[in-house]
Amino acid sequence: MTLDFFLEHYDVKEYVINKLYIKNNKLYLDMTMPIHLDLIANGYRPELDMMSNCVFIFYVEHVDKKFTQNSIIEFHKEYVYINNEEIKITLSQVDILEQK
Repeated sequence: MTLDFFLEHYDVKEYVINKLYIKNNKLYLDMTMPIHLDLIANGYRPELDMMSNCVFIFYVEHVDKKFTQNSIIEFHKEYVYINNEEIKITLSQVDILEQK
């Protein structure tokens, strides 16, 4: 998905962050979030599991770094701020590593 789509449709402050780290210029954001209505509309049965784990990958300038679960994270068009530290996003593409 594009970074613009992520910024428009996902509010990180509403979700539980499980892990947050940077490895090999990739920021991994592992979150637990509610199942989205588009999945329900496509036949997903929410009574089976109302929460989902997703790992979003953002491409950044930093090489390696770990953050705590309670880190404050804020996304902007070209930067992500984690605990007020500015991290430049280098690609407008966001990958989803896995969905459980």
